[in-house]
Amino acid sequence: MVLPIFAMVCLTFIVGVSMRLKREQVVKKGFNWRYYKTFEGEKPPRDALQADQHFVNLFEVPVLFYTACLTVMILDSLTEFIFILAWIYVLGRVLHAHISLTHNRLLWRSRVFVGSGLVLFSMWILITYQAVS
Repeated sequence: MVLPIFAMVCLTFIVGVSMRLKREQVVKKGFNWRYYKTFEGEKPPRDALQADQHFVNLFEVPVLFYTACLTVMILDSLTEFIFILAWIYVLGRVLHAHISLTHNRLLWRSRVFVGSGLVLFSMWILITYQAVS
């Protein structure tokens, strides 16, 4: 389970770097850098704001993924199916990040988000079933 966890950590860092670069771009184009000091005032342009919001998103639902992976390791209950679900979740989050940081089509983004959420929920159902069996 360490590899899917590491992949999510890498995704988080990649989105973080992307966020930083987009912030620098908008500041170079004249956006007031002071916004990033207190996050008050006029909001940044859409590209930078999307990157900011996506970075924050990677510290929300994925916490349940990290917890699921750690639970599997603690309970020593890794199965091939849970491992595959973990990778499907990671791939879903990579696709979600790509959509969010590029064309940001809401229908595609929401379908990938819901799909990856269902995969994560399935992981939790299996983990819980194994733990109480």
